[in-house]
Amino acid sequence: MKIIFLTHHEEFRGFSMTRYTQFLNNGFQELSYDTEVWAPKNFFAKYSTHKTIKKWLRYIDTFVHFPFILKRNSEKQPTDTLYVLIDQALGMWMPFIQKKNHVVHCHDFIALKSALGRIQQNKTSWTGKQYQHLIFKGFSKAENFLCISKHTEKELLTFLKKKPQHIAQIYNAIDPMFKPGNITSSRNLMSAYCKIDLRNGYLLHVGGGDFYKNKKGVIEIYNQWRSITSKTLPLLLVGSAPDSEIKKICDASPFKNDIHFLIRIENHILLNAYQGASLFLFPSIAEGFGWPIAEAMACACPVITTNAAPMNEVGGKAAVYIEPCMSGNEIKPWATKAAKVIDTTLNLSNDKLISLKKTGLEQVKNFNDKNVLLEIESFYKSITTS
Repeated sequence: MKIIFLTHHEEFRGFSMTRYTQFLNNGFQELSYDTEVWAPKNFFAKYSTHKTIKKWLRYIDTFVHFPFILKRNSEKQPTDTLYVLIDQALGMWMPFIQKKNHVVHCHDFIALKSALGRIQQNKTSWTGKQYQHLIFKGFSKAENFLCISKHTEKELLTFLKKKPQHIAQIYNAIDPMFKPGNITSSRNLMSAYCKIDLRNGYLLHVGGGDFYKNKKGVIEIYNQWRSITSKTLPLLLVGSAPDSEIKKICDASPFKNDIHFLIRIENHILLNAYQGASLFLFPSIAEGFGWPIAEAMACACPVITTNAAPMNEVGGKAAVYIEPCMSGNEIKPWATKAAKVIDTTLNLSNDKLISLKKTGLEQVKNFNDKNVLLEIESFYKSITTS
């Protein structure tokens, strides 16, 4: 069986999808499979430097030009080749592989639900709705699906009008680089990196700039917690650069001097950030999986996250939970309650803290990279041999 992984244009891929593609491609090569990664390249987009025009030309490269390349090159492949759509968002390619061995990896349906008006915090433009319609129309033609969480699988089945021939739920794998370390050493390293004193600890959040990551909620919780505690632990937000709204919220905080953004940091800094944190705060509104929850637990960092799927699916009994974020004028009362949970967690006895960390290390065994890869291999084989 040859495996061809079909993934996003490199400039649309993002960190998580790049990592996911590399995990699968490298993993199956180590299992002695013949693999290739196919992705759109700048064909039309190379002729423009205008940001908006270039973006739309990349869409043309992705959904107009690349399908012809896909069709032509697929005709040269062995008949037992398995075509893997890395993300259901590439569903518009499905007509070109529908009659071949194929599988669609499903991560989350946040964009699709937003386009259908099911997520009020994220309004979708008319063009965005049409885009999601085409994606759904495409991936719904597939016969085989792999979902990264039970929550994603449940949502997929509500969207599909027919039962898939093959469907599996297999969790994401976390990188084995994430592991416990020396707290003191990590805090010293982070102090030097951030040029602030972090030796007494800090609160940590890791996430991109998408609305569902809820950075606004993170800052509001921090504000409320600082107002009820004598502790002065800083807040580190790791991820993309803050947009204008988040900058405004941060600037309005009475504790703005203790809020620090760490943008596009290297892996060893991220590892030490987890290892040295007093706790990890992840009040996400929605996720497909929630990698940072598992990464933090693997580093023996206490996790506070949202009591909703799939966050509580990934966290299991190892995380501390807060209620889902409210919107509008209700966000402050919600943050006030969450702040009390932070305070309680930071004041756990040493025995309870050790127990919480041990439970986390047990939980992340569900996301072991070698086991996950073997599960995926078994599922792939069931598609090509049926």
